[in-house]
Amino acid sequence: MAEEKELVDPMNPLKEECSQSSHCLHLKDELDRCTERVTSRTKTTETCTQELFDFIHCVDHCVCIGLHECLCASACV
Repeated sequence: MAEEKELVDPMNPLKEECSQSSHCLHLKDELDRCTERVTSRTKTTETCTQELFDFIHCVDHCVCIGLHECLCASACV
């Protein structure tokens, strides 16, 4: 019996690539600065929710474009 190829989720490498893109990296830096600021304080009401949402949105948008191209071209990973 022929050996089956292991399936690879094309979203995983796309997420990694997108999270390192210049636009998303800028948002990741903002998130990191916010997280550092919040964790350095003992009493604060500030959260980094908006920064997190902005970063996730950026990565998801990039992945969506990449996944669409990948599926249309049938050239995923």
